[in-house]
Amino acid sequence: MKNISVFIKHIPIFIGLMITGTGSLLAVDQGESLSIYKHPVRKALNSAFPTTTALDQPGYVLRVMRSGRVLYEVAVGGADIEQMKPITSHTVFHIASLSKQITAAALAHAIQDGLVSLEDSVDKWIPEVRKYGEELTIAHLVYMTSGLTEYTELQRPDGRPWATFHYFDNSDAIKASLSIDSLRFAPGEVWEYSNINYMVLAQIVEKAYDKSFSDVVREKIFMPLKMSVSLINDDITAVIPNRANAYLPRTNAVLTELSQGADVMAKGDGDLIMIRRNSPHYGGSGVMTSMADWSKWQNELLTEETFGAAFWSLMKSRREFAHGKHNDAFGLVHGKYRGLATLWYSGGDIDTSTYSLAFVNEATFIACFSNNPLDSCEQKAVKAAGILKEYHVL
Repeated sequence: MKNISVFIKHIPIFIGLMITGTGSLLAVDQGESLSIYKHPVRKALNSAFPTTTALDQPGYVLRVMRSGRVLYEVAVGGADIEQMKPITSHTVFHIASLSKQITAAALAHAIQDGLVSLEDSVDKWIPEVRKYGEELTIAHLVYMTSGLTEYTELQRPDGRPWATFHYFDNSDAIKASLSIDSLRFAPGEVWEYSNINYMVLAQIVEKAYDKSFSDVVREKIFMPLKMSVSLINDDITAVIPNRANAYLPRTNAVLTELSQGADVMAKGDGDLIMIRRNSPHYGGSGVMTSMADWSKWQNELLTEETFGAAFWSLMKSRREFAHGKHNDAFGLVHGKYRGLATLWYSGGDIDTSTYSLAFVNEATFIACFSNNPLDSCEQKAVKAAGILKEYHVL
């Protein structure tokens, strides 16, 4: 139950493989489509991703795209088990830390618009950090080397856990973090993953544009890319059509973790526990999107058609610090998979498991969203990549 502890602390197949349509195994043109349809990779993918999960269990959607075309897609399980609604490519998931690249993209727009600089001292935008000195810059936040204390490491003033069941927002988290009088380390000296970095970045973007973060992201990112169902979940009362609820097994271990780690009492009756995000914090998480919409964002990452080369050069840029980790970019991580250059990120929270993996020179990406937080979308995406590589599709 280690995964549940982390989340609490940090707070029948509907689509099959067909030659055309959703759930298809397609390629760039009709001739290649037919060849891949007959390719043994189809059987291997079918074997790797069984399509037997019924609508009374959580599931996932996994998609592979190349050059804007679906190569493979599978969606299994229930998005809303109470209503027996299946997961599809149009189901809206909370994508957890994949949100960081959207936050970073909003910052990149602010930089390009001349409103913000990576070299700005954070205290220019957040006066409360002045006690940490001018050495703390926006770049340190982007690259996870600020020294700020993660809010979940601290006691909430009201004594409640930092769990989605107990309402808190960005201001609560930032206030808690900045209540500490000193940084954990000098900026740039240590790499330390922390959601508070991207929460503070979101606040800086808000101040730079004098707009809500959700408005900035909608106007600067979602609207230009026609990501029509995507949003920043900064209002827990909002109705979100086609939303996936999350589900956990109602086991003794999960019940114990919920009662001890989240101060939530759930009865032992039934098969599943339903989870819904109840805290509208954003920046480090908070983006709601569908696989269909996310594909537009990933296609833009690979093509640079809408925002342009300069924007994406900034988004993909790395920076060296005193510590040894130099593969971070703007909410993205540079990597290698069997010799192929990648940009990837993973997400996990009490309500979701997500992973996105882009092969930058092959114009291909693999992404997975699950409404079972104990699932591993990373394992599924990497498994799909391995099969595509083995059969020379990737």
